[in-house]
Amino acid sequence: MTILAWQRGGTDGGPAVVLIHGWASDGLSDFERTGWVAGLGRAGLSVYVPDLPGHGESADILLPPDAEPAAWTASAVTADLDRLHVGNFAVCGYADGGTVAAHLAVRAPERVHRLVLVGSDDRVEVPYAEEIAAVLRDPAARLWHPAAAETVARARADRRHHLPTLAQWVERRRWPAAPRLGALRTPVMLAVGAQDERRERAPRLAQLFHDARLVTVPGDGRAALGAPELVSQVARFLVPPAG
Repeated sequence: MTILAWQRGGTDGGPAVVLIHGWASDGLSDFERTGWVAGLGRAGLSVYVPDLPGHGESADILLPPDAEPAAWTASAVTADLDRLHVGNFAVCGYADGGTVAAHLAVRAPERVHRLVLVGSDDRVEVPYAEEIAAVLRDPAARLWHPAAAETVARARADRRHHLPTLAQWVERRRWPAAPRLGALRTPVMLAVGAQDERRERAPRLAQLFHDARLVTVPGDGRAALGAPELVSQVARFLVPPAG
């Protein structure tokens, strides 16, 4: 029995790829509905998609009180992949899910042979994080900033989510230490939308890796995630043409 809830798709017996969704979302929303599972399946990949702790079908999986969410989740994912008899794998992370993907790569560099980060940059701090976390834990708490209210509304939109756990993600999520990212010899693809506000800082994240390429696709945020050309580029990156 796995720790997290998982969806599986793609080609049975193909090279494995793990898709990590963003904060306040779930694997189905970020990757099934945007065409990733079908597109990577057509490329011959076996696709594994977890819901993160506190999210979606994993809402009942709570983080230890003092845990850094991304690192703890990476540990849970590797344990689950062992139970699912998955050996080597590629990993793709969208938005905040990129931190989990990066922790997977530094935790198991001998198993992760490709790393893809979509819509990520080098920042971890969430604007108005303290206010957002307080309201997620206590609906009666006051909200002062429209941006914070928008973030809280996004978290509340899916009634399955465990909001105090989402608050913990906001407060504690971190990238792995820069030296650990720099020590990776795993090929890395960073993808960002041409209209995404992260585009300006994405090169700073790319510079932390030994072997990273940065690509730009049309759109902003979820529109960029669902760009068919992005799925095609990722598939070619994960399964290079023979010869």
